[in-house]
Amino acid sequence: MLRASVLTSLLAVGSVCTAVAARPQAPPSPPMSLEQLDDKLYVLNGGCMCGNTLFYIADGGVVMVDTKVAGQGDAILEQLRTVTDKPVAMIINTHTHFDHTGSNGEFGAVERIVTHENARRSLTKDSCSPVTNCEAFRGDTAQYLPNVTFSDTESLMVGSDRIDLFYFGPGHTDGDAWIVFPDIRVAMGGDLFGAKGVPFIDTENGGTAIEYDETIARAVAGLENVDTVISGHVQAYPWDDLVRYAEFHARLEEHILAGREAGKTPEQVTSEFSLPEHLNDFGFAEPFATNFVRLMFEEAAR
Repeated sequence: MLRASVLTSLLAVGSVCTAVAARPQAPPSPPMSLEQLDDKLYVLNGGCMCGNTLFYIADGGVVMVDTKVAGQGDAILEQLRTVTDKPVAMIINTHTHFDHTGSNGEFGAVERIVTHENARRSLTKDSCSPVTNCEAFRGDTAQYLPNVTFSDTESLMVGSDRIDLFYFGPGHTDGDAWIVFPDIRVAMGGDLFGAKGVPFIDTENGGTAIEYDETIARAVAGLENVDTVISGHVQAYPWDDLVRYAEFHARLEEHILAGREAGKTPEQVTSEFSLPEHLNDFGFAEPFATNFVRLMFEEAAR
């Protein structure tokens, strides 16, 4: 029986993504917490100000989604060993960022490391800001780069268990993968649905504010038979929260573009945004709100 833990602390969720030019000075890390969502699925959060890690216990081994920041490998494995002795058969990275790919190389030889083709391209850049994490995959550590990529949709087998991968377009980055575990009706969207609030947009890696609403809408339309959506930094939301997240972004874009057309400043547009009661659990707050508005102004002018 799936349990959806709905958390709404948005500023703590987003703090790891505030810097593009340099990684932020990390606040004290929350303790690791392993939550069982199903007989086959666990969510590991905490241990650092970083993304969630998922353990899907397939009959052919463990599928691990995202690996937090560098140096977390031993702690992640310690948590994994409390629920299974199966080896890690596959790692899936939802996108390029250092708090989701940081410990890729700390689990030994893993046969398949999977990501979207654009995320791998970001990880193999000659130079990048630290948030991208390309510097972590140089020399001997290049062997821990993703070695399996996909473009639009892909299905992978781990023993008799199927994992479906989807890409619906740019948003947080241009390589945000959706992972679906169809047998238990669970999806993971990484930081494209990082929390119930305005997102950080990584323009260096193809992120976009003005296309965000359409990308989320395509995810709602394209993901089928999903009951629970695990976010990039919180825990799990019911499917309807992703549906409402799409509405939140549609209303946000309409408001921002109308404000721009009326000659208002980004600060005015930010301060005047309000939501109907059925969306009042979604936040539009700093440190990302005004930057999101500014970016949409810039994109609309192109």
